[in-house]
Amino acid sequence: MSSNKAKWSDDGNDLPNIEPHTQAKHQIIQEYITNLIRTLYGTGKYGVTKFTFIDGFSGGGMYRHGDSLWEGSPLRMIKAVREGYRQAKRAYPLDVQFIFIDEKHKHLNCLQDYAMAQAGLEELTDEKEHKLPGEKGCLSERCEFRQGKFEDRVDYCINVAKKRKGHVFFLLDPFGWTDVSMASIRKINSLRKVEILYTFMIDWIWRFVKERYGKLQSAFQDVLEADGYYNLDELNGLNEIPRQCYLRNESMRLFRDKGNAKRVITFSMIGNKYDYRALYYLIHMSKNHRALEVMKESFWQINNLQSQYYFEVHGYGFKTVNFYEENQMTLKFDITQDNDEYCLEKLEEQLRHLIDEDGITYKELRDKTMELNPASVEHYEQCIKRLRESGEIWVVRKGKRTEAENLQNNDIIKLPDYKQLRLF
Repeated sequence: MSSNKAKWSDDGNDLPNIEPHTQAKHQIIQEYITNLIRTLYGTGKYGVTKFTFIDGFSGGGMYRHGDSLWEGSPLRMIKAVREGYRQAKRAYPLDVQFIFIDEKHKHLNCLQDYAMAQAGLEELTDEKEHKLPGEKGCLSERCEFRQGKFEDRVDYCINVAKKRKGHVFFLLDPFGWTDVSMASIRKINSLRKVEILYTFMIDWIWRFVKERYGKLQSAFQDVLEADGYYNLDELNGLNEIPRQCYLRNESMRLFRDKGNAKRVITFSMIGNKYDYRALYYLIHMSKNHRALEVMKESFWQINNLQSQYYFEVHGYGFKTVNFYEENQMTLKFDITQDNDEYCLEKLEEQLRHLIDEDGITYKELRDKTMELNPASVEHYEQCIKRLRESGEIWVVRKGKRTEAENLQNNDIIKLPDYKQLRLF
């Protein structure tokens, strides 16, 4: 992330301090890209063999973390790809290109001349193709460093992605929502195989909604294209928790409608003084069903919200250590079990509404609900197992009822025949 608050010197002597929510964001990015490579490249006889990763606001690539250093998103992208490649253990080549963009020369100089060397990646700074040999296959890597505003570079990135084909990932982590236009989001989403992880400053939106007809009218209408969204009267009439729900749902509606995003989910970064208020959302937009599932799994691993209603407001979220310290709480409690159970209960409610006597495929069941809950694929499997063991549903495969543990996309989930008789 590059911002007015985060500044890097050319030589790396001056580095910004890393904040806890940014650390969580970096962990999500690294975990997700590792899983993405392992899944899309390592699945099937021949998986996806070409990836393009664009970091639109790369910054200087390195932070201070106490007396040590903390690697930024560009370095974590490269290392995550290598780890995913290693885990996949496939025998065919993988071709990856990275494009790192920042508006300030000093930031890119720090990334190229200091951060890459500190991370042991200095060989990639010449912008040439390098091959990392594996036991069988071979990983080809190439990095580009481009100075300028992302809005001025987005067409170049899209053209590179079109020529290369394959899978494309945009990381957009600007300082404010005016740094990325909705027109650019649409351009990116016009690509065939693409996904975006975008930091959306929802806390700023709430403050700026009041200025939508004032000095910020042009930005609100022309950049965000949010005219007709975020109704101020509705916001003023809501208490805090419903207002957060409204802000989140309106944001998802905005990016679906105006950004042409097919699938949208969010991860919220919670502030230190409030236990419900999101400072910003990580909005994940994708076309690939499996990419959505992999991102949800990565979000779940970082999620640390323990109160049940958070799933109604945010889906997933991260509260910093400072939050717990300010509220005299401790991070040493097991929230996973409670979250798992609540997630399964909410998922059961959603699935029951879709399962009838005619049945629905397991894939269609996931497609219809994946954006409506924080459940991972594992949660879906657990939920179906629960309902089947309680006798509420049958699983039918190739015309016959099955008790197989591993569900397949074409399995039919339906009400039992005897339950149909009871209805009459």
